[in-house]
Amino acid sequence: MQRFYATRSTSADPLEIKGGRLFIFMLRCPMDQKPSLGYWLQYILVRLLAFLATVLPVEASHQVACAFGTLSYWVLGKRRRIALENIANALGDSLPDRRKKEIARAAFQSAALSMMELFTVEKIKKEAATRFKLYGNEFLEEAFSKNQGVVLVISHLGSWEYLSFLPFFTKRPWSVVVKNIKNPYLNTAIDAMRRVMTVNPISKDSSVRALFQELRAGHGVAILVDQWSGPDGLWVDFFNTGTSTTSIPARLSEKTGCALVSAYCLRTTPGHYEIHIEKPIAHNMEQPGWENTITKDLNEVLERQIRTHPEQWLWGHRRWKDKPDNLRNV
Repeated sequence: MQRFYATRSTSADPLEIKGGRLFIFMLRCPMDQKPSLGYWLQYILVRLLAFLATVLPVEASHQVACAFGTLSYWVLGKRRRIALENIANALGDSLPDRRKKEIARAAFQSAALSMMELFTVEKIKKEAATRFKLYGNEFLEEAFSKNQGVVLVISHLGSWEYLSFLPFFTKRPWSVVVKNIKNPYLNTAIDAMRRVMTVNPISKDSSVRALFQELRAGHGVAILVDQWSGPDGLWVDFFNTGTSTTSIPARLSEKTGCALVSAYCLRTTPGHYEIHIEKPIAHNMEQPGWENTITKDLNEVLERQIRTHPEQWLWGHRRWKDKPDNLRNV
């Protein structure tokens, strides 16, 4: 078995949180969602994996997840094709086809591991001090020292869910925005698993006002920036190809003065992780076109991280699509 490890808002505020996704740890079931057989089967599968994670050692759970990820790679043909197309477009002809397939297969394993890690979070939390290494916390302290809050700019790289251990290591308050998922059975199950996270969930309905409150109190907020943002994003290059990208970090920084800090959590060996914090990203709000410039800079930071650890990024997402006719202009 092959496994890869690292070597429009209702708020009165003009800033609308729509184009980006924030950390999702606690979810609420949509009351008007009609369950289906497919949802039920998904739920049964997840409960089975959760049971295995409960009875198996953490390292064995990782092996199960990798096997499930490999199976998904072969069964989910559409997602496999998307992943291979994304890898080819992003990394070009610098890699042979065999290597591209290895990266795609490893990315499916990484996605399965991210799900399994939700099930093993209780075990990991009890041994967090020995299972994690934190690098660059001095950069976070530098960012927090300005007392204007910190936006943690993150992506679906590595064990992104386990960045929620930052409150444990930094002893600082962090907030997230909750978001509904479609499957009500799965929604409830995963909600229970994620309640052990010591982050502060912010309801999406009140996210704008609450985010400003957290940042102005000098706290931290984590934002995922690597997915398609639709008409609310900016058209910015990502791996030399234009795509809709959220500019929420830039807009929050412009309004609050908060620092922008990139972070990611890598798997090193089964059940062991490294959290990497990078230097605060320098930016000048007096510069014309600051929103586009900052968003482009954040994409370049993410590109560098993905090129270094391509096996641990979520390549199966449709990151590049046709440019929307109603794309937001700045």
